[in-house]
Amino acid sequence: MLHATIVVRPQRAELLVQRLLAAGWAEAVTACECQGFGRQRGGGEGYRIEFLPKVIVECAVEDDQREALIDLVCTTCRSGRIGDGKIFLRRIDNAG
Repeated sequence: MLHATIVVRPQRAELLVQRLLAAGWAEAVTACECQGFGRQRGGGEGYRIEFLPKVIVECAVEDDQREALIDLVCTTCRSGRIGDGKIFLRRIDNAG
């Protein structure tokens, strides 16, 4: 089983959760608003760091759903611009 932590733009979070539940992979989903930045430091100039709003979506999925999950997240959340988000997958023994 895999624990997925998905960091996305706030505008894409609700649609992502709807699609995860519709696919039937995730029985439960946790979402949390946060702020952060990536390699571009939020687009700030010079040494200024700008925190950008993000949403963290977490769920547990079976190992064999890994590639389908990645495809679903990418097709739902990709805009082609920097800052679309990240997907982190960790193996877990069980979820319950």
